[in-house]
Amino acid sequence: MIWKDSTNDSGLWYRLRIEVNEDISSKYQLESGINCRFKLSDKNRPILWGTFGLEYQGVWVLNNKVDWELRDMPVIPITSSIVEASKNTDYYKFWSRFFAKQLGNENSSVLSSGLWTITIGFSSSKNKVDNALAIYDVDNAFDRDNPRWIDWGLTGAGSIVALKDEPSQDNGRVKWFRKLVREGVCPPVLVWYLNCIDGYIILDGHARLKAFQLESVTANFLVLESVIEKDNILREPRAQKNILLNIEKRQKHPIKSKMRVKDINKLLISAFDTRPYCYSITRAKARSNYEEKWTAEVRELGIKLNLNSINIEDMIKRIDRYL
Repeated sequence: MIWKDSTNDSGLWYRLRIEVNEDISSKYQLESGINCRFKLSDKNRPILWGTFGLEYQGVWVLNNKVDWELRDMPVIPITSSIVEASKNTDYYKFWSRFFAKQLGNENSSVLSSGLWTITIGFSSSKNKVDNALAIYDVDNAFDRDNPRWIDWGLTGAGSIVALKDEPSQDNGRVKWFRKLVREGVCPPVLVWYLNCIDGYIILDGHARLKAFQLESVTANFLVLESVIEKDNILREPRAQKNILLNIEKRQKHPIKSKMRVKDINKLLISAFDTRPYCYSITRAKARSNYEEKWTAEVRELGIKLNLNSINIEDMIKRIDRYL
């Protein structure tokens, strides 16, 4: 596993690039079939089922919320010694490396062969960093609706789906993390971006997210993504030359105000930047004759958990909900 830090145009760290060369497969498997059906499972059980609305205004997600056994956790429980080691370090850089080590564990790897990134996520302008990934609807992360309709609207969702039930405020871990939030050293919440829901699932940090919420502090996030890199297409030399000339003319203009250095840098980067772009992808195994199996599992879980049968049938029928 090869790591490489990425900095934004302001020279600040915002992402860890992870290249997994070993021939390993993830403990998590996404399946997909006809009629826009998909299911995420680990080696021991299904985690969630999903399907798009007929008009593609959103996605239905049915959550099989269970507590992980220690051996199944994607990340080992964070201890006071780990938190102590994180102090006086670059906060996001330290925790991105910690999570990368955990996710790449050979005995129970979340990562599979290929390229991955762990990027700063932000849910408020207060903690926004250039090139960070936007996370929305954090207050509804522990939405009790199951199945849950996630509305995409016109621009996509970026919502969070919790894989566990909402922790109690009396939970011991929640109380400890609240103390760390007040001290400003609480570890970030780790989420995984899935293209199929155009949103995030919480891999590690349900109790931490609850602690941030109870303390009325904007939560810190790191986002795991499976990605591919594509070369940046350079502008034609003529266009590059015109950009340079226009900047020069503007700076020498007798009336117009001079451009800010920040704006000049953005123009120059857009004209001459050769760095590759990362595009998020979510790999899935295609399944044949999947519809009957998927539908039976969704109905079975609905009965087992005594869920609203109308919502279950709307999910199966792919009925869009307009919020």
